[in-house]
Amino acid sequence: MRKQILLKTIIAATVIACLALPAYAVMLVSRSQEVAIGKQVEESMIKEYGGLSKDQALNERIARVGKQVSSFSPRNDVTYTFKVVNSDEVNAFAAPGGPIVITKRLAGMLKTDGELAFVLAHETGHIAAQHGRKAINQALIAQNVAALLLRNSGDAARIGANVMYTLYTRGYSRDNEYEADNYGYQLMTKAGYNAEDGIKALAKLGMKRATGVNKYLSTHPDIPDRIDRIAKMGNISEDRKKTLIEQAQAEK
Repeated sequence: MRKQILLKTIIAATVIACLALPAYAVMLVSRSQEVAIGKQVEESMIKEYGGLSKDQALNERIARVGKQVSSFSPRNDVTYTFKVVNSDEVNAFAAPGGPIVITKRLAGMLKTDGELAFVLAHETGHIAAQHGRKAINQALIAQNVAALLLRNSGDAARIGANVMYTLYTRGYSRDNEYEADNYGYQLMTKAGYNAEDGIKALAKLGMKRATGVNKYLSTHPDIPDRIDRIAKMGNISEDRKKTLIEQAQAEK
């Protein structure tokens, strides 16, 4: 038991330390392993969040918009799936290898398809950029050292699940989140949506960090910084940006 606890501690510390580093040249995590870990993580998330939503209209909307934005992803060796879970938390999360989960509350806050498109495209971006896969890979490399100390080589799926749990509770690095926002902008606009909806989606999440039910904000960079970046990418003026923020907050 002590060895398992120590191993989890080492993995968690390694993930936090390595997220800001460039990916290793050697990828130990195969695509099939990534997909298998992703399915395991998805199942855990669905269970934790009270099961899948039975709202057919909402499920169809999420699947439709998700398919639109993910069809423009530069990564096409995985199958992207989009599911809604019964939770009053405000959150969305991407598992390695394709699964994307959004809570019923967050989906309900995003009134237009364009707002939803940005959030789903952002999560798609994490998978396209292989953020989860790279973090697991880095932890597996570190596990080689841990195995020598603990005489226990472990299992890729178990380590991968532990890594994703760490990412879920602590969040990706700021650079990873900004890269996912870049994808969010690119994929939503390629799918025909207006970048202004990206600003409104972010503004509805709040203009500062939050905790409690708003899990999304507690694991993502500050909203004002993200809005400024989207506005620059979309050539949206300062006055228009302020108007969009006001509109979004009035609709909450």
